[in-house]
Amino acid sequence: MTHRLRGILAYLKRGEAISEHAFRTAQFVEKPDLERAKAFLAEGIYAWNGGIFAFRVKDFLRELAQHRPLIAAGVAEAVAKGTQDGQRFHPDAALFAAVPSDSVDYAVMENTTRAAMVPADMSWSDIGNWHALHEALHRDDDGNSVRGVGEVELVDCRNVLVDSDGPRVSVIGLEDVIVVVDGNDIMITTVSGVQKVGKLFGAVNQ
Repeated sequence: MTHRLRGILAYLKRGEAISEHAFRTAQFVEKPDLERAKAFLAEGIYAWNGGIFAFRVKDFLRELAQHRPLIAAGVAEAVAKGTQDGQRFHPDAALFAAVPSDSVDYAVMENTTRAAMVPADMSWSDIGNWHALHEALHRDDDGNSVRGVGEVELVDCRNVLVDSDGPRVSVIGLEDVIVVVDGNDIMITTVSGVQKVGKLFGAVNQ
């Protein structure tokens, strides 16, 4: 991993030991710039954040209310006015859309004094979008991957991912494209567009 990539991760400073394998988190820094990341590495007591968090619900809600009260209050109101659809629960869409946007890293982890860390040496990838999933999947000689139970036909395609839960999908002559079929919902995006999936109306209201 290059220094350029290291600089875009979050770093955890190891504090005092609280068990044989766990330590208090003395500092959590989300996405430091390159020079600061190099300084952290030189100290030798920082770990990269794997993005794997474990909370008790009540503890997380308490920390969120303390450090981001507007988010906590907005989510609580959206849930209180939500609806149940079988096993699915839908927060009130308008109220939820109005909640200020922030990541758990900035909202809670950089501010809490109650975090602990468990160092681990393992293979790991932050599969946070469809492109990352494509990178992790087996690909054919043209870089294409197919997932799901639907029938897929690719002709003259390169670096294409198709994930279909049933309907037949045919793709001809495309490169760097991702196609996802989920019931009646279909999403098609370029690899460079996957970071904007969260801006889709349907994604916001799921």
